[in-house]
Amino acid sequence: MSIKKTFFPEDFIDKYKELLGEEWPTFFECIKQKQPKSFWLNSNKATVKETIPSLEGHGVKLEALPFHALAFSIDYERPGSLREFEFGKLSLQEKAAMLPVIVLAPNEKELVLDACAAPGMKTIQLSNLMHNKGKIIACDVNSERILVLEHNKNKYDLKNVEVKRIDFRNLLPQYKEKFDKILLDAPCSSEGLVRKDREALKGWSTKLVERKAQNQKELIVTAFELLKKGGEMVYSTCSFAPEENEEVVLKLLDTFKTAEVLKIEINGIKIRENKLCKNCVRLYPQDNDTQQFFIAKIRKN
Repeated sequence: MSIKKTFFPEDFIDKYKELLGEEWPTFFECIKQKQPKSFWLNSNKATVKETIPSLEGHGVKLEALPFHALAFSIDYERPGSLREFEFGKLSLQEKAAMLPVIVLAPNEKELVLDACAAPGMKTIQLSNLMHNKGKIIACDVNSERILVLEHNKNKYDLKNVEVKRIDFRNLLPQYKEKFDKILLDAPCSSEGLVRKDREALKGWSTKLVERKAQNQKELIVTAFELLKKGGEMVYSTCSFAPEENEEVVLKLLDTFKTAEVLKIEINGIKIRENKLCKNCVRLYPQDNDTQQFFIAKIRKN
């Protein structure tokens, strides 16, 4: 059912009508719909074999998502009330938001930076994919959000995570070219959250997008400096703005000739050719019934 009271600034509508052209009506109708619910099963504390039958036994309707064995859609009015959520066996996460970590694909022998980590849903995924081994440094500069990150570290039993309240740019020069993998899920204008929160665009403006983009360009350059030679990083946002996405990646490519954008393929997810920046992934909500999302996987050659 359409959410008739969703707030859309006139400038936002004008901008995306021009950007999307004939696809604008389909895009607009999709982002007026509430996003489907989904969760990530925390393998540090639970198994699919035990947890999924238990949920189904209590009348919870589930469906495995195609891109990872720990990802599920859920048809349940209040999934946050489930005991499995209370005990840290599952985390509620929109399915497009799960994809950056899957694309990064860290392993248990690596040193990983979660650069803007709070509240920590992607940190849980990183820990799971690394089998709670190796080391993850999870940073956030916000004093309130860092408390949520610490809480989730304990709730989800993230033994391989070290939480730091720090702007990750201050890790230089101590960690220069030290990290095998880096996740930079950058602070953005949060356009993609409109399917979750109908007032998500209340503070949106073209000036906000410009301010975020300037900060993102600084963040991606520092993240690349922290990356080992031969290492890989993922840059992602829940924005659809080219200023916050392709233009940020192009800034990196202009700054470092050793940066290469890698092709991304995700099982069960439609990915279009990106004509603004080769191999960058722009997830259209109408293609996969997700938030708007952007992902780029970058290697330091």
